[in-house]
Amino acid sequence: MTSDSDCPFSEPPQSEEPKEPTDDTGQPKPVTPPTPLARRTPLPQPDASPSAPLRDLARFLYCANPFYVVSTALIFWGLRISFETTGRSFETDALMIGLVSYTLLLAAAACVIIRLGQVWNDVRTVLLLVVLMLLTISVTFDEALANNTSVGQWYYFGGLLLAVVVTEITLRVIRLRLGWLFRGPYYLAFALFFLYPVAISPLTRDPKDPALLWAMFGFSLATALVTLTLLPAIWRGPQYVRDNGSPWRWPLYPWTLFGTLGLAAMGRSYYLCQSFHFVGGGATIFRPYFLAPLLVAINLLLLENGVRWRRKGVEVFALFMPIATVWLLFLDSYSPVNDLGFQRLFVDTLQVTPQYLMLVAVAVFYCYAALRGARGAIWGVTMALACLTVVGRTNALDAFVNPTGWPLLMAAVLHLGVAIEQRRPAPWFWTSMLLLAGLSIELRETWFMAYEGAIPMHFALLAVLVIGLVFKGSFAEVLQFLGFWALVGMSLVAVIAPPESLGNPPATLLVWYPIFVAAVATVYAWLAANLTFTYLWAVAGNLLMWIAKFGWVAYQPLRIAVKGLDLIVLGGVFFVVALAISLGKAGLYRRWLGRKGDEDKDSDA
Repeated sequence: MTSDSDCPFSEPPQSEEPKEPTDDTGQPKPVTPPTPLARRTPLPQPDASPSAPLRDLARFLYCANPFYVVSTALIFWGLRISFETTGRSFETDALMIGLVSYTLLLAAAACVIIRLGQVWNDVRTVLLLVVLMLLTISVTFDEALANNTSVGQWYYFGGLLLAVVVTEITLRVIRLRLGWLFRGPYYLAFALFFLYPVAISPLTRDPKDPALLWAMFGFSLATALVTLTLLPAIWRGPQYVRDNGSPWRWPLYPWTLFGTLGLAAMGRSYYLCQSFHFVGGGATIFRPYFLAPLLVAINLLLLENGVRWRRKGVEVFALFMPIATVWLLFLDSYSPVNDLGFQRLFVDTLQVTPQYLMLVAVAVFYCYAALRGARGAIWGVTMALACLTVVGRTNALDAFVNPTGWPLLMAAVLHLGVAIEQRRPAPWFWTSMLLLAGLSIELRETWFMAYEGAIPMHFALLAVLVIGLVFKGSFAEVLQFLGFWALVGMSLVAVIAPPESLGNPPATLLVWYPIFVAAVATVYAWLAANLTFTYLWAVAGNLLMWIAKFGWVAYQPLRIAVKGLDLIVLGGVFFVVALAISLGKAGLYRRWLGRKGDEDKDSDA
C-alpha cells in the first residue's frame, strides 16, 4: 500500500483547507466579485491529442509496475524448459541454482527498494513473488524426489531452509514486523509444502497402494489443520498488526499473504496427485471434494473474523460460502469419470460418501455459527439437513428413491428451541412444517400417510390455524388468510375430486366433510377478529358446495313428498337474511367487533 507520491504521473496533493489570500503586508486581499457567467474562462477540456493514450499507458505501467511479475514468469518458464528434473543430476542442480538465485535476487530487490525509497507498493508485489517462488521450488522437484528419494529429499530440506533464511533476513532488513501468531502458521505451511512430499515418497512404488491414495487426499486435511492455527491471530484482531513498520493495515496485511498460500495449497493438492501417482495418461484421483477440508477451515476463519470484529459483509460471505462449496462437491458426483477407484475406496473405508460427509460438516459449521450469534445461521443448518434427506449415505442415487426423515426432525428440534426463545409465530410455523415433513418421510409406509397424505395435510392446516390465532402480528394474519384458502381448497377437492384419487376414503366422510369444514370456519370466525367476515365467506362457500354436491341429491325425494318445501326453504333463507340485517342495524356486529378489538389491545399490552 502506497501513497500517490510513488507515482510522478499522479496529480499533486491538494491542501485540506484553502488559505485566505494576502497581500505583501500580510493583510487579507479584498475579495473580487465573481466574473459573470458569460465572461468566465471555460474549463479545460480533456486532452484529446494522439499522445494521450500513450501517456495513460505509461502512467499505468509506471504506477502499477507489472514488470516484476512478467520477469518472474519468463525466467521461471525459461528455466523450466531448459532443465528437466527427471534428467541428469547436472540439469536438476542447474534448475535448483537458477530458481534459488532468482528468488534471492527478488528478496534483495525488496530490501534495496525499501532502504532507498520506501516504495511499499512495489515491495508488496516483490514479497509475494518471493513467496510464490519459494512455493514453486517445493513443487518443481516432485519427479526428482519420486525417481530418487535419497537425492530428491535434499532438495526439499534445502528448500525449506532457504525459505526460513530468506524470510527472516528480508523481514529484518526491511524492518517489517510479523508476529509469531502469523509467522508460526506461515512456517508450518512451508514445512507442509516441503516435507509432505518427502513423507509420502516411499509409498509411490505401488500406484494402487491404498496408503498412497489416502496420503494424497490427506494433504488437504493437513492444510486445513495448519489453516486453523490462524484462529488465535484473528482473535487478537487489528491491534496485533498495528505499528508493523509499514503503511499496510489489517486486513490486507497480512491476509493477502495467507490468501496466496491458500490458493497455492489448492493447486498443490491437485499437482501432488499428478506428481506422485504414476498411472499414465491424464487419469488422476483428484476431485473437487479433495479441497473440502481446506475450504471449511478457510470459511471458519472468515466467520470468526466477521463475528468477532463485527464485519457484517465478511460474516454474510462466510454464511453463503458453504453453499458454493457444496455445489462444488456435487459438480461431478454423478458424471462417469475415472478417479481410479478412490471414491469407492473412500466409501468402503468410511461407510459414507464424501458429499454426505461434507454436508454433515456444513451442518456442524452452521450450528457453530448460530452459537456464535451469526444471524441466519439456523437456516444454513436447515438447508444442510434438508439436503441430507435426499443424499445417500453410501450411494447418492439411493436417497432419491428412499429418502430419510431424521434430518428434518433434527431441524424441527432446532427451530423449536428458537421458537421457545423468541415467542414469535414464524419459528413455530417452521417448526411444525419441518416436524410434519420429517414424520411424513419416516412414516411413509404407515397409516400416517393414508389417503394420499391427508393426515399430515390436515395437521399442517391445524398448525396454521392455531398459530395464526394464538399470535398477533402481520405473519399471524398471513397464516389466518392462508388457513382460509386451505379450508376452501380442501373442501373443493373433497367435493370434485374422484374418490380413487384421494385413496378411496369412506363415502360418509366425503359427504359430511364440507359441513365439518364449515363448522370449523364458523368457530374460527368467532375467535379471529381480523378475518371474521372472510371466514364467514368460507362457511358460506362450504355450505354451497355441500348443497351442490350432496344436499341437492337428498333434497329431491323431500320435494316430492312435501309439495311446498321449496317455498318453505326459500322463506327460511329470507328469514335468516332479514334477521342478519336487523342485527346489523341494532349495532350487534359493531359492538362485537369493538369488544374483540379491545380484547386484542389488552392482550397486546
